[in-house]
Amino acid sequence: MKLLTAFRRHLFIALGNTLPIYGPFNRVRASLFRKAGMAIGRDVTIIGPLNLELSLNEETIRGISIGDNVYLNAQTRLACRNSRISIGDDVQVGPRVSFETATHGIVYEPELGRGLDHQEIRVGDKVWIGAGATILPGVTIHEAAVIAAGAVVTKDVPAYTLVGGVPARKIRDIEPAAQRQGAIA
Repeated sequence: MKLLTAFRRHLFIALGNTLPIYGPFNRVRASLFRKAGMAIGRDVTIIGPLNLELSLNEETIRGISIGDNVYLNAQTRLACRNSRISIGDDVQVGPRVSFETATHGIVYEPELGRGLDHQEIRVGDKVWIGAGATILPGVTIHEAAVIAAGAVVTKDVPAYTLVGGVPARKIRDIEPAAQRQGAIA
């Protein structure tokens, strides 16, 4: 039974990743990944293929949670082995963005190597992540933050903040629309 479940999971992921990259197929892809066991909300668009942890084990697939109205552009990587990646509602992810939940120690120890550490990544609602950004283990990106293209995010990002660079640093605060409208009135 376990083997059949694993085959089914692999089949739906493979089908989703082989669909053409245009139009209605981008929404069908999300439903195939849902059938593979991923928690994916309503009205999700995934411009394929989605690059997942190679094992595709049940723990990896169940560790991915994607909210409603999310847009994942081409070649998004979700490396989620032994951890979790949760993406909130109304999130936009540019092409070639990488979510990496695992890291190694910097000190090499004979007989042990560098070790491996896994930490969850959390993305709040209304976040925009630009093309080619990398989100590293343990990072939380809070509501309506913006990650500039090519940024390497190593630390938590506060709500309504624009960050960019390598490593990512605060560029400026983002004024919420409600505050701007109040200032105009």
